Amino acid sequence: MRYPATTVVGPVEAQAARTPDAPALVLADGGTVGYRELNASANRLARALAARGARPGGVVGLAGFRRPAELLTALLAVAKSGAAYLPLDPTDAPGRRERLLAENAPVCVLGEGVPGALAALETDGELSTDPPRALTPQHLLCVGYGPGGRPTAVRLTHAEADRRVRELQAAHPLGPGDRVLHLGLPLWEYLWPLRTGAAVVLADSGREGPEGREGQVGALVRELGVTAVRVAPGVLLGG
Repeated sequence: MRYPATTVVGPVEAQAARTPDAPALVLADGGTVGYRELNASANRLARALAARGARPGGVVGLAGFRRPAELLTALLAVAKSGAAYLPLDPTDAPGRRERLLAENAPVCVLGEGVPGALAALETDGELSTDPPRALTPQHLLCVGYGPGGRPTAVRLTHAEADRRVRELQAAHPLGPGDRVLHLGLPLWEYLWPLRTGAAVVLADSGREGPEGREGQVGALVRELGVTAVRVAPGVLLGG
């Protein structure tokens, strides 16, 4: 099926306007972050990023975050700014990391574990409303790299990510009341539940159940009311 091309940002903002008080994120301790709160936090960060030069055609690096909610806020903020996000693994060899940074020249890197990364940006005083942006479906959402000594970039546009998300939704419909756990998947897939009114369940990376990863997933399903799990091949087996 062919879908009209759009960005991945608009549907999330529209959902936040429709269901501002519904949970958007479910934390490992059972706490929640509502759509209004998530959208407002991402808006303030997006405006702070724009002040640093983030815009369509630009790149912002995303490194490690202590709290998963911060990563999701940063992901949404980068997309709102119009820039593409560049995932950076703090465990990468310095030579590989420097090559990725040199090739993409991000306006900044958010997170921790990478030299020069910013653990946070000052957002006090920034407006919490959806920021304006000259963003089109053909602009990049993500610049990703596979493993290897000389990695090759995989560039994902908003239009392509939006198409994939719509295909997922057509095959496995999500909606308000669903709580979705993602494990080992690309960051952009987290935007799928957020455009449907569902909630993203954020696992604590430091917590495992009595039977390893399977135990952790089972505990989250029982304790947090998970209704859907999307897992990359090999994650549960540690592959």
